[in-house]
Amino acid sequence: MISPFGRAALALDLLPLGVCKWDLAALLEAPDELETASQERLDQLLSSSSSARGKRLSPAERDSAVEKADREVAELNSLGASLVTMFDGPETYPGRLLECYRPPLFLQILGDATVLLRDCIAIVGSRKPTPEGVRAASDLAGQLAAAGLVVVSGLAYGIDKAAHVGCLDAGGQTIAVLGSSVDEIYPAIHGPIARTIAGSAGGAVISEFHLHTQPTVYTFPQRNRVISGLSLGVLVVEAAKESGSLLTANFALEQNREVFAIPGSIYAPQHVGTNALIKSGAKLVQSVRDVLDELPGFKAVATPEERPSEVLSQQEQSIVGCIQTGCTSVDLLCERLACTAPQVLSVLTSLELRGLLVRRGPDSFAIVQPR
Repeated sequence: MISPFGRAALALDLLPLGVCKWDLAALLEAPDELETASQERLDQLLSSSSSARGKRLSPAERDSAVEKADREVAELNSLGASLVTMFDGPETYPGRLLECYRPPLFLQILGDATVLLRDCIAIVGSRKPTPEGVRAASDLAGQLAAAGLVVVSGLAYGIDKAAHVGCLDAGGQTIAVLGSSVDEIYPAIHGPIARTIAGSAGGAVISEFHLHTQPTVYTFPQRNRVISGLSLGVLVVEAAKESGSLLTANFALEQNREVFAIPGSIYAPQHVGTNALIKSGAKLVQSVRDVLDELPGFKAVATPEERPSEVLSQQEQSIVGCIQTGCTSVDLLCERLACTAPQVLSVLTSLELRGLLVRRGPDSFAIVQPR
C-alpha cells in the first residue's frame, strides 16, 4: 500500500533543490500543499529557508516532479511495494530514523513495512570475511533474533549476507537496506536472498532511492546511515582499516547508538578496524550476552551448558565445555578428560542425536548454537 503522502514525498525529492528539500519539507503546512501552491507561495517557502535563499522553483518544475511521482507510484503498485514517508507520523515511519541527519523523506519497501517499527540491531562487516567472521555473524544474528531483535544489514557480500542468512535460518526477522532501488537489487547475485527476505514473515527489503537507481559510491554512505538509524546499536564483526562498516559505526555514534565490535588478531587486516573501534570505546563482544547486556529488555536463550543440569549429565557438560574451548576432536577430548575413545564417542553420539552438537568434519565437532 502506498502512503497517502507518498506522491508528495516523491515529488518533493524530485525537485531540483538538493539539500534544500529537507527545509522545504519542514515548512510545508501540509504535504499536499506542494501540489497546489502558487508561484508566490513557492517563493515565500523558499525564502523562509536560509539554505534555499536565491533559489527559485517554477510551477512547471513542480508539476513535472508531481507527474514523475505519479508514474513512480504506479510502478511501485505494480511491484507490490509500499511507501512510508516522513509525513506519515510515528505509527508508520520509524521514529528512531528521524534522529538521523537529513532522514529519508521516504522509504520504498518490499515486504512487511511494520517491521521497521520494531527494535533492531545492525550487523555489518567485511565483504571479504574470514570463515570465522562468517560463522560469528551468522551465529550472533540467529541468537539476537531469538532474543527478539530484528537484524538489519546491507545485503552486501560477506558479513552482511551471513547476518541475513543466519537470521532467516533461525526463523527471525531481518531488514535489508539497499544502496540501490528496490527494483535494482545489488549485488544481483543476492536477488534470491532479497526475495526470501521480502517474502518471509516480518522481513523487508527497503531503499530511500527512486526506482531504477543503480548503486554508486555516494549511495552506500546514505544507505549506511539508515542501517544505523533504524537500530538500537551496530555490531561490527570484521572490518579492515578503510571499511565502509566503520562509516556505519561512526553514524551510530553520531545518532547516540551503541557500538559493538568483535576483537581479532593484531596480524589480520580484517580486524584492524574492529580492534580500533574497541580501542576507541566500542564494547568488545565475545558472546551474544555482551550485546544484550547493553540493550535492556532483551535476554539471550540459554546455551546447552547453561541449561538445567538434568538436561546434560556431568560428563556431557564436561565435553560441551571442552569443545567450546577449542577441543574439537576425539583425541583432544580424550586427552583433556582422561577418557577412552569409546567413552567420548558414546557421549558425542548422544549429543549429536539430540541436536546439541554438529559434526564439522571427520573428526571435528561444534556445539549447535540455540536459535
